[in-house]
Amino acid sequence: MQPTQQKGILLGLIAYAMWSLFPFYFKHLAHYNAIEVIGHRLIWTCVILLMFLLIKKHWQAITLIKQNPKIIGWTFVSGLLIATNWLTYVWAVANDKIIDASLGYFISPLMGVALSFFVLKERLRPLQIIAIVLASVAVGGQVVMLGFLPIVSLSLALSFAFYGLMQKRTPLDSVSALFLETAMLVPFCVVWFMMNEVPSSELSFWVSDDIWLLMLAGPITLIPLLLYNQATKLVNFNTLSFMQYITPTSVFVIAVFYYHEPIDVKRLMVFGLIWLALVVFSVDLLKRQRSVVIN
Repeated sequence: MQPTQQKGILLGLIAYAMWSLFPFYFKHLAHYNAIEVIGHRLIWTCVILLMFLLIKKHWQAITLIKQNPKIIGWTFVSGLLIATNWLTYVWAVANDKIIDASLGYFISPLMGVALSFFVLKERLRPLQIIAIVLASVAVGGQVVMLGFLPIVSLSLALSFAFYGLMQKRTPLDSVSALFLETAMLVPFCVVWFMMNEVPSSELSFWVSDDIWLLMLAGPITLIPLLLYNQATKLVNFNTLSFMQYITPTSVFVIAVFYYHEPIDVKRLMVFGLIWLALVVFSVDLLKRQRSVVIN
């Protein structure tokens, strides 16, 4: 294995490990309103990215927006999607729905493949179709066996899958895109703070010691993202695709064995179908990778 590939795998592992620990951090913020937490996450992520862009003098996005002003609209929609994803996750952690969150991120790559078929009109390979059918049966089975639609899981999976789709179509680099996404939503966060009786609506809170834990949301969001972006440049994307299961698996383990969220046979059957779908999906990725190497 090449040293650069080893470095890429290490960076990817660190990123996925950090994402796996998110439940611990957001659990500490459970006494705050979930919207307030996301507001701070957007604000401090935006602030750090602005500093980064100023230091690097990286303003390529301005040129691209001048050439195609429609980028602003698409980026705003993209920002709403990632904010929805973050909000759903934070709410799930605060309300003891971490298992549902892990299920959402297990489903996400399969949702991405389904969207590529319905939106991008890409042809699906047989094993991909089987994987999507199994995932659909799992979601339907949860409705039948448990009597409710897994709203949290589907919200996380769909918002992240659509966000990934938007990222494929934007000409912006990841840092510039995330800066614009957060920057356009910051005014809405400030207005929400002002209109609601939450700690962040008080000026004194912004200069108190309590705000530091919320400010951490900025670097906690950006560090694994930047590590992951760097990893994508050093290692085969198929390898990262297999590694992506580290995070939902770890979150599932944390939910069951640390926070003792209840899981019964019916829910295990749902997860079993999703895991089987992911096995089929992974086999397809391996076959695809081998065919590319041979060719």
